[in-house]
Amino acid sequence: MANSNIESIVGRYVHVELDGRDYRTYFEENANAKGRPIVCLHTAGADSIEFRHLLADREIAERFRVIAFDMPWHGRSLPPDGWWKEEYKLSRRFYVAFVVAFCEAMGLDKPILMGCSMGGYVMFDIAHDHPERFSAFISLQGRDQEKAWDGLSKWFVHPEVNANTLIRPLIASLIPASAPEARRYEIEWIYARCGPGVLPGDFHFASVDHDSREYGPQLSRIGEKMYLIAGDWDWSCFKEHTDRIQQAIKGITVVRSPDLGHFPMSENPVAFRKALDPVLKKIEQRAS
Repeated sequence: MANSNIESIVGRYVHVELDGRDYRTYFEENANAKGRPIVCLHTAGADSIEFRHLLADREIAERFRVIAFDMPWHGRSLPPDGWWKEEYKLSRRFYVAFVVAFCEAMGLDKPILMGCSMGGYVMFDIAHDHPERFSAFISLQGRDQEKAWDGLSKWFVHPEVNANTLIRPLIASLIPASAPEARRYEIEWIYARCGPGVLPGDFHFASVDHDSREYGPQLSRIGEKMYLIAGDWDWSCFKEHTDRIQQAIKGITVVRSPDLGHFPMSENPVAFRKALDPVLKKIEQRAS
């Protein structure tokens, strides 16, 4: 008899080979799920636990196999051996290549790809480099360019600054006042666990190495496969930012929500499902 106290989420490790290195990569999935895979990418400085509410959603599990993984240096995916000999800086090349390598290591055939914040930014890069490798791209709080994050990097490694103390007001400023209190503090806790130098290293990709404006119009050829969900409470992703993307990528579906901020899947799971459902239904209709 099944134990109702045990969630159906299962965590495992997969070995991902890239650039001659072995990355022991942690991932979670809704074990009893059916249907097409959705591979989820977490925000900068966080890990796959951000998607725990979606992973535990039984209705979603009836339709999709949700998989969320920790990038190297994040969560339970340790850095590779020798990490102390180099400064961690996430590059566009490595990020794109690792996501593709993870999907190949998992044996996934044209999964749906969904990511938030930096994971939402990289949707445009992956869609450009590997348009046929994935059946759909869902960008949460995605930007074609954002220079603000890198300006914060030096403070997270400053010897006179407590990074955990610094991160709390930054996180709070990105979350709607209407979000459940428990969820707001949950996000703060997630960020308090971030490894030293990891958030600035992620900001390197988000603000320095990512700029998809140049090839945004080229993505119009697969515009029907692209989706952008954005919350109005995120000062890093205002309507004018998503309007620019929508103007560049013809055919992209844009959903804006007045109830969401920078961490939609974590801060308000109910409001997130409300915004995500029409996107998933549209993807299902395209596949039928």
